Amino acid sequence: MNEISDKVAEILKRQATLFLLDAGEFYPFGTCINSTDKVVPVGAYFENDHPLSQEVIELLEKGLIHGVQKGEYKIAALAIDITIRENNVTYDAIETRFFEPGKEVYKKLFKYIIKDDTVEYNET
Repeated sequence: MNEISDKVAEILKRQATLFLLDAGEFYPFGTCINSTDKVVPVGAYFENDHPLSQEVIELLEKGLIHGVQKGEYKIAALAIDITIRENNVTYDAIETRFFEPGKEVYKKLFKYIIKDDTVEYNET
């Protein structure tokens, strides 16, 4: 990853921390750095209060990719609450998907543990 994607990853983890401390989970959400270098949180809204996560992911991805292709965003990223298995052990994690002009979509995983009033992250 590079400096700008590291910055976006930290922003996503801070946002996720708020959701995780409040509810222990979160719906997919995104953020971007726009063409004027402002950080802009991105969410998806549905008439249904409980849409499927896949619907939210698809809508967010479409909007983030569109914004990058149109030059509105220098970088955009999506955060998804997932569960992963490694060596027969299950972990909670955030899957981050990054979208940048002229690059393929790439992912980064961050395992997390909720402890009292903090969330600890470990990059995988």
